[in-house]
Amino acid sequence: MDLSDLLVLLRQYGPLVLVVGFFLWQNWLRELRMSKRISKLEDEQRQVLLPMVERCTDVIAQNTAMMERLEKVLEDR
Repeated sequence: MDLSDLLVLLRQYGPLVLVVGFFLWQNWLRELRMSKRISKLEDEQRQVLLPMVERCTDVIAQNTAMMERLEKVLEDR
C-alpha cells in the first residue's frame, strides 16, 4: 500500500477510517512485541525453575532418606 492508495481511501471514506486503521496497525505491532517479550520471559523462567525443581527434589529425597535412617536408629535404641 503506497501513498496514492492512502489518498484514495482518504477521499472515499474520510480521515476517521485512516485513523482507525492506523491504531489497529499500531496495536497489532504492539501485540507482536508483547508476545515476543512474554515468550522470552517464560523461557527464562523455565530455564531457572526447572533446575531449581530438580535440585529441590534431590534435597527432599536426601532428607527423606536421612529421616528414615534416624527413625531406624531411634527405634533400635
